[in-house]
Order: sequence, then C-alpha cells, then structure tokens
Amino acid sequence: MILYTKDFNENINEPVDVILSPQYYWIKKIDIPIKSLKDAKKIAKSLFKLDEGYIYDAFELDGKFFAYAIKKDLNINIDKKYINSLRLAQTELYGFDKINVSDNHSIQKIDDLLFCFPYVQDAEHIDDIIPKLSLSKHTVNLYNRIKIDKSVLITLAVIFFFINAAFLLNYIKNSNTLKQIEAKKENLIKKYRLPATTFQLDSILNSLKKEDIKQSKIRKDLEFITKTPLQNGEKFLDLSYDKNRFNIEIKNKRNLDNYFKKRFKVNSTLNSTYKAQLHE
Repeated sequence: MILYTKDFNENINEPVDVILSPQYYWIKKIDIPIKSLKDAKKIAKSLFKLDEGYIYDAFELDGKFFAYAIKKDLNINIDKKYINSLRLAQTELYGFDKINVSDNHSIQKIDDLLFCFPYVQDAEHIDDIIPKLSLSKHTVNLYNRIKIDKSVLITLAVIFFFINAAFLLNYIKNSNTLKQIEAKKENLIKKYRLPATTFQLDSILNSLKKEDIKQSKIRKDLEFITKTPLQNGEKFLDLSYDKNRFNIEIKNKRNLDNYFKKRFKVNSTLNSTYKAQLHE
C-alpha cells in the first residue's frame, strides 16, 4: 500500500494498493438533502465546473455523501499491471486530522474534506500510518470503467421540458396528449426521485452554487498561503483552519503582515516565531 503524491519517485515492481493524494482529484461534500448514494451519484457531475475529460462519482462516508471528479487520462508513474486498486486519500485517511506525507507537505482535514498543506510539526508521518491502515471498500475504477452515470443536468432538463410542456398544453383541448405527457413527467420524477416543483429545484441549485463558491475560495486561499515568500531556514510550524479563519505559525523573525494583507485581515504577533490569524 502506498500514498501517491507529486513527490513520489519510487520504482514499483510488485502489486500495490495506490492511495491518491488530494492533489490528483476534486472533492466536494454534498450538503443538500440526499436520500441515497444512488441519488448522490446522479448529481455528482453537476457539482463541478469541469469538462468532459473527467469521470465523476460519489460515495458515502461517516453518514455523509461526497462527490469527486478525477481526470480520465490521469498519468500515474506506476505500471497498471502492478496497481491492485486505486483509492482516494479522502476515503482511506478520513480518520486523521493531520498527516505529514513528505518533508514539504501534509494532508489536513477542513470541514470534513482533506486538502494538501505545507509540512507541520505536530502530525504523524504517513510511513507510520500505512502499515496499520485498513483499506475501505471505496475504490476508483479509472482504468476499467465501463460507463459513466448520466448527468443530473440532463435529467433536470428533461423534467423542465415536460413541466413547461404540460403548462402550455393546458390550453390545448386534446386531453389524451396532455395525459400522456403528464404520465411521462411523473414517471421521470419517480424514477430519479427528484422534486416535482421548479421552486424546489431552484433551491437545490442555489445551495450547490453557494457550496461551490465556498470550497473554491478555500482552495484559492490555500494556494495563496502556500506561496508565502519564505527564506532559507524559514518554514511553516503550523497551519490550520477553523471557523472561516486560518491559523499559522512560521519559523522566522520577519513580519509577514504585508504579504498576507493582500488577501486577508491579519492579527499577528512576532516573538521567536511569526504567528497570525488570517480572517476573511
């Protein structure tokens, strides 16, 4: 069993289970009401603003539903004949809040999602965790995937078509045609377990848009923080996120307020280390 990160450079010549770092996939928690994993899989693709070069799927973890997207042509520097299974760090390392995965990077949990961070001191190393890790039932069928689940956007478009057609046909006296269309609409709603009104559908779409904006902003904030202009001998000692606030500690004697104020409101102290709270 191995964790595959962008720092990975081992020569693999025997079968292994491969856990992908969050660097290799997109992940979102589904916060709208979902009744089953089947429903989560149907809407997975609609949660991401990505192209057709990705596969989309969903899974249930700790009573919550998550959707993910991963490139169809993902290039892994391991011969496919040696890959027993392909997995996500989100499913295999979910029970850990902080893990150091190399001399430069760690994986940390924010709002139930695992992201890549700079190295921190107060975390176990992945090499100590892997030997004791029990694999989950969740795998990514990237190389032998037969079909992709239908997009919920297509389903919603069909539903809207029949609903609007039904309203228009109320003005038509041909009752038999109207009944046929209404029957098709009801069958689609029951089949895909979708709300029957446009108001409920709009509410779901608005909720998804808000969650997408929130998670995209966290990713951009993390990207900005990881580009902090550190000098030789300086490094992150701590980086965490709680209640819309990043807490950082950096081993240096320089005040970095001017850099972080480009994006955040900053409360900082400077003693033997630079500590700061970064607010929205």
